[in-house]
Amino acid sequence: MTLNILPSPAYTHSAHAPLAAPVESPPLPLTRNKRGVASPNKTWPQHSVLNISLLNMTQEQKNLTKQNINKWAPHTNLYFKFIDTPNGDIRITANNDTSAAWSNVGTDARNTPPVEPTMSIGFANSPVAVGVKIQHEFGHALGLRHEHKHPDRTLELNKENIYKDYESRNKTRRQANHDIVHTFQREEVKTSGYDRNSIMHYRFSASTLKDGNPLVGNTQLSEGDKHFMQSLYPLNNSLLGKLLNTAMRVIIRA
Repeated sequence: MTLNILPSPAYTHSAHAPLAAPVESPPLPLTRNKRGVASPNKTWPQHSVLNISLLNMTQEQKNLTKQNINKWAPHTNLYFKFIDTPNGDIRITANNDTSAAWSNVGTDARNTPPVEPTMSIGFANSPVAVGVKIQHEFGHALGLRHEHKHPDRTLELNKENIYKDYESRNKTRRQANHDIVHTFQREEVKTSGYDRNSIMHYRFSASTLKDGNPLVGNTQLSEGDKHFMQSLYPLNNSLLGKLLNTAMRVIIRA
């Protein structure tokens, strides 16, 4: 992911505005460790059907959005139903004038007035870059937080360069601390091992890290993302559970 900013100190969602164009890097090696950061009080009820409104999108944009959201589907016990009406649990709008994006975190979407979106995707980029953004933002919609703010983060940040970058864009140190520098307090989030390959991790340029080695970021869900999501929304792998799961997905797609 790109290094991003939030619009103001009072945050109810996770917002992203890239400093540079996303790099379409090859997939990184997968691991089998469960890794991630989530807000346990913002996850959806188990086995929920989430109605997802796709608003003011072309058919091509709808297809790209569905394709990338559905990359999460096999790793959760939730069911995703895409609708064209504006009354979804998650309401996604398209913005063709930017590559930036934002999303409410998990059930914070319930606190958003019904006439307002709970997520916005900027389509002013390549399909691969937009796809990465959709996967990232929908991770937020399921309750995930930014991986680079993990309490066990191992990155050594060049804080002064980060502050200078924010100041060059009329952003405050307080915003830089909130977005990048400060990690979550352990008691406020549910975590597993820190995952540099997570789709929820920002990209970091060489100048923002003390070792000068850039962190390019992933273009797909890491193995850690998948396993951590399964720990939040565990699948019922019994024969009956699998049959019910299959039946539910058939009904939703009908």
